[in-house]
Amino acid sequence: MNLLILNPNNSEAMTAQVLEAARCWAPTNAVLRGTTAAQGPPVIASRESFAAGACAARALWPAQDDGWADVVLLACFGDPGLAELRRDSRVPVIGMAEAALTEAAQLGRPFHIITAGRAWDAMLRETIAQHPAAAPLLHGITVLEGTGLAMAQDPTSYIAHLQGTLHALQQSGAPTCILGGAGFARLSSQLQYAGVLLDGISAGVRAAQNCESKAPQLPMQGLLHGLVP
Repeated sequence: MNLLILNPNNSEAMTAQVLEAARCWAPTNAVLRGTTAAQGPPVIASRESFAAGACAARALWPAQDDGWADVVLLACFGDPGLAELRRDSRVPVIGMAEAALTEAAQLGRPFHIITAGRAWDAMLRETIAQHPAAAPLLHGITVLEGTGLAMAQDPTSYIAHLQGTLHALQQSGAPTCILGGAGFARLSSQLQYAGVLLDGISAGVRAAQNCESKAPQLPMQGLLHGLVP
């Protein structure tokens, strides 16, 4: 599988971090590359920057498609421009949010999203509403101060806050928890949680692998293996 990671913001450092995290979940025979939307916003944290990221992603792909990629993973949890990218792409395009929501829905339990950036609460609720299998299972959304870019630049300052949020969720029944954002790359392995912990990058890689191979979904035991630290 040749997997292209498409970052709709203009942070090369974020692209590199997402690639590093994705390689941890990709099969050994997969080849991963990253591409960054140079004309995209520095960070996607508002409706305006979301729209700008969608435009930047559409301008980058498939216009610059060189025929290498088998699958594209859109590396922003809100999936900006996903429908348009799929419409115009010769290969499957996977959205991080859609992939994580699909896995959460398959588990059939309430799920909670942790994200960063105040505007994302309303935007993610709109995204979830478009996913009929997941929407009835939404437990809630916790929004951390700052942005995904800030988290990527200084992840250690967020670890304690994340762990405290997870501890509180354990006390409320340990719903499936989704780390909602590319800025959470590499953090899941540093967190402890009694429930199932998902993130958009690993879910996106699994969805890309299933899509590329056209294989049936993994049994639930296989899906859960390795997700809980």
